[in-house]
Amino acid sequence: MNTPDVKYYIGIDGGGTKTKFLAGRVVKGVDADGSEAAGLEVIGEYTGGGCHYMQVGFDGLEALFRKGILAVCDNAGIKPSDVAFAFAGFAGYGDVESDQPMLDATLRDAFDGMPYGAGNDSENALEGALAGNPGINIIAGTGSIGSGRNAAGDFMRCGGWHYVLGGDEGSAYWIAWNLLKEYSRQSDGRDKKTLLYDAVNRALDLKTDDEMVTRVVNEWNLDRTRIAGLAPVVSKLYEEGDPYAIEILNNCAKELADLAIVLHDKLGFADADESAADGSAESGLVPVSGTGGVFKIGPAVTEPFDEILRQHGMEYVKPAFTPDMGALMLAVKHD
Repeated sequence: MNTPDVKYYIGIDGGGTKTKFLAGRVVKGVDADGSEAAGLEVIGEYTGGGCHYMQVGFDGLEALFRKGILAVCDNAGIKPSDVAFAFAGFAGYGDVESDQPMLDATLRDAFDGMPYGAGNDSENALEGALAGNPGINIIAGTGSIGSGRNAAGDFMRCGGWHYVLGGDEGSAYWIAWNLLKEYSRQSDGRDKKTLLYDAVNRALDLKTDDEMVTRVVNEWNLDRTRIAGLAPVVSKLYEEGDPYAIEILNNCAKELADLAIVLHDKLGFADADESAADGSAESGLVPVSGTGGVFKIGPAVTEPFDEILRQHGMEYVKPAFTPDMGALMLAVKHD
């Protein structure tokens, strides 16, 4: 294939824990049969720290983006001036209306003249997970949020409320929060002690039960990421048959499915057999993908999640592409 026309793009996927930068190129040419052809190829990448502006501040966000753009361009062997368009999908964007002017000003400074677009990280996760097709995606990592797009192009989000307000249901933080809550109940004797009790003692290296509060509140300063890091304790307990771990992960699946159900109904997927007509799923069921570490737990989450979805005209599908690839795809689409 001849490749006379090459364009370069940057995709950015940012969360509270890490920010992934991808550089890619779209190569347009002509196949042997004379038909037009194009391909998207990743040519560079860079990973930085978390970019939620409520955690790193506006100055921290600008510095992180500037560094990441330069680093990914250097890795790809191109200059920022070579980039036709960039798209940044990151946590916190669009959440607080009064912060938006400052956030947009920060982005303009960070991209420094480079053509760009921006959105919430749920947008690029959806784009990548379903390869640009209609459907729904649920993010369940440190936090959780759902997003969907129907065949008409209508986009909607659900969830993502601040964890302090009891939001981020079904997330790794939520799983860990429920683990610690159950530990306190077992410590008091309100619930019978199970494997969970000893597992938390080991995970937090506790000498006394009330040291749990000291560890999480005082030493960790209620750090959401560190608390979320306890979620694997629950998945291991699930494998060992602990009844409370099983209950936590079953409830996790239900909370995540609830996000999808709302999006399915509000976006009108059930109307006029749209789910079968849009070509997004061979079965005629609306595809619902899941991205983030919680879905990597495996069948303990995905099986009850899929069971609930099928009762509402949906089905669980594995992501086609990662959220960072989705951001790169949106950069090409917005150009």
